[in-house]
Amino acid sequence: MLVGDLKAPPGSETAVTPFRNVLRAATRDVHQRLHLHDGFAAIQNSSIDMASYRRLMIRLHGFYIPFEAASDFGSERSGWLAEDLGALGVDLIAGRAGAMCPDMPIPRTEAARLGALYVVEGSALGGRDLARHLSGLLGPDAVAGRRFFIGRGAGTGEAWRGYLSELEAHATDPTAKTGIIKAALDTFALFERWMADWRRATHD
Repeated sequence: MLVGDLKAPPGSETAVTPFRNVLRAATRDVHQRLHLHDGFAAIQNSSIDMASYRRLMIRLHGFYIPFEAASDFGSERSGWLAEDLGALGVDLIAGRAGAMCPDMPIPRTEAARLGALYVVEGSALGGRDLARHLSGLLGPDAVAGRRFFIGRGAGTGEAWRGYLSELEAHATDPTAKTGIIKAALDTFALFERWMADWRRATHD
């Protein structure tokens, strides 16, 4: 499962639907398609082999490098991917890490930034589950090779809740809400198109 979310405890919903639920509903279709992505599904069912895993990680690296550059979110995730690729024997310095995702949009408003962040912060939740399913491939105690999916570890939930607080604080304006949803959908669409060709990623 690539994209996750933390559900509120039963009975905790108020009469006003939290904007996170609106955003989740708006992006449900692409969530479901990404859950069925053959690369992530192969990790989920522990059937992915090392060559395929390298290709998948190379493709992810090719998304996060331009994503972080365009969004000015820092290089935390691409750094984790670089660590993993090094552990998997991919020489980034030699330029064999594959292509970079083109046409990455620059979030020029706070709404666009929050919409793009929804994709990557939500993905971190699903990544924790994927990390557990890599034990057979990488070793039960291995961090190297799955640092990206481990992410912030126990701090992932706290980061997600912090994001949700920021999201709700900016969701009082109808224009902002529309912008957040659009940016989330646009980012998901670009990620989905990019990851569709993950098997074409090469490692010499």
